[in-house]
Amino acid sequence: MDYTKLAADPTTLVLGYNGKAEMFTRSPLRPRARASAMRWMFSSLLRFDENLELVGDLAERWQTSADGRTYTFALRKNAVWHDGRPVTADDVMFSAGLLQRPSSYFRNTLHLHTGEPATFKKVDSHTIEVSTPRPFSALPAYLTSTWASMFLIVPGHVVNKIGETAFEECPVGSGPFRIGESTDGGDVVLTAHQQYFAGAPKIDRVVLRIIEPGAARVEAFKRGELDIMVAPGRQFSDADARKHHGRLLSLPSNQIVQFGLNGRHPILKSVKVRQAIGHAVDLPRLVRQIEGPLGLPAYSPIGPTNWAFEPDVNRHDYNPAYSRELLADDGWRPGLDGIVRKDGEKLSFSVIFVPDTWNVDYGSYAEGIRKYLADVGIELIVRSVEYWSGMKPAWRNHDFGAFMYYDTFYNEPDLYWSWHSSMPKRPEGPDLPGGLPQYGYGTTGYTNAEVDDLIIAAREEPERKKRIALLSKAQKIMAEEVASLWLFNYPYRTVIADRVHGTSVPSIAEGTADLLVTIYPERIYKKV
Repeated sequence: MDYTKLAADPTTLVLGYNGKAEMFTRSPLRPRARASAMRWMFSSLLRFDENLELVGDLAERWQTSADGRTYTFALRKNAVWHDGRPVTADDVMFSAGLLQRPSSYFRNTLHLHTGEPATFKKVDSHTIEVSTPRPFSALPAYLTSTWASMFLIVPGHVVNKIGETAFEECPVGSGPFRIGESTDGGDVVLTAHQQYFAGAPKIDRVVLRIIEPGAARVEAFKRGELDIMVAPGRQFSDADARKHHGRLLSLPSNQIVQFGLNGRHPILKSVKVRQAIGHAVDLPRLVRQIEGPLGLPAYSPIGPTNWAFEPDVNRHDYNPAYSRELLADDGWRPGLDGIVRKDGEKLSFSVIFVPDTWNVDYGSYAEGIRKYLADVGIELIVRSVEYWSGMKPAWRNHDFGAFMYYDTFYNEPDLYWSWHSSMPKRPEGPDLPGGLPQYGYGTTGYTNAEVDDLIIAAREEPERKKRIALLSKAQKIMAEEVASLWLFNYPYRTVIADRVHGTSVPSIAEGTADLLVTIYPERIYKKV
């Protein structure tokens, strides 16, 4: 396939994705590691706009009951499937039923913390009622297409006819683009859905190229073979993009890279030890050294792009002398080798991470933190592991001292999944398959009863102002106790060729880096 020729075609958009072809998600019924362009093919009840506010998608309008327990959605009557059939309340009911099965990856999002599910009810052919036994203010955010929920509506008449496996190969949605042919090279081709309820797309087709490794993706952009390049790597600059007739768009996100401390570890469950670690590391300097002058250090679990962000938290400024005092107060005394000891045990633990110099240089962070901790008498053992065979089992079994990965809640600041002491868990079910990935990280094992109460209260409080106050208090407590050593806010980065127009204002509204500037794919057009 001549990609240079395709990229020069004003009717075709060529996207360069990261990852492997077999990881590319084609159906919301079987989400995999890449959410990919699901929003381009499918619609949800609601969605986030560029300002991270909830707006209607398939729902033309909606209202909330006074007690905050019932949401009523009026569906658009002009929405049709790619096969021409109308989208109805029956399709929403069918989709909700599939998503609430015990085998569904995102089943948790439709359940309260008590385990009680949201109940879906068909009022008429174009009206759906969703109710919960207790107020659940976070629920509307989970009725969207973000990777945190993937509440995408599928056509019941198609899935019932061909089955879920066949549907994955030939998905039918109601989004602005429909699935086309797949090339021998593993590319996925989408074609315009002319009856899309928000208006027909301005381009005829989209070629989704899956290019690994990242360096090959960069070279493809430099050769003029890509219109949009996803995840260009941490070293690719706006100057690099402009040399090749493009521009780099970067946005700090709610995805926070962390040095996650195991709160169940016999040493790290001590608040004073965690605070000593916080004061031992010169975080701003470390982030600047690795990320550059624009690196944004993180000090709490909620990022600066979110409405619940609390900037006034204890940042545990770099103070190695005070770090040593905290360790001494906790009973740790220097040994002959410089490592502090307590009851004959060294203050030593390991950090595990998956090597990735393309997006996040975990190795440099691990080595930098190791040196800082060694200066106050803490021994850090650095271990790189493979994700599925090393990181995942360690998380499940809490068999680690610390890990480096990211923590994210996308757009809804619901701290429940990652920070409530009951995590990780899934609602139980009779056909819960063994080994199913758990949604809800909770891997740090952090426990604080007051924070638990604040998290639940924020989930149930309908007024945003009051929710902000609750979440602010939770962030302050977590920062004070160093629930985690948050490192920096990961920036979503996308490169766009100058010939491409109509992209969105850079926003994390869809929750994946893939969709940073393509929130409204039907509006994109090209001038070649």
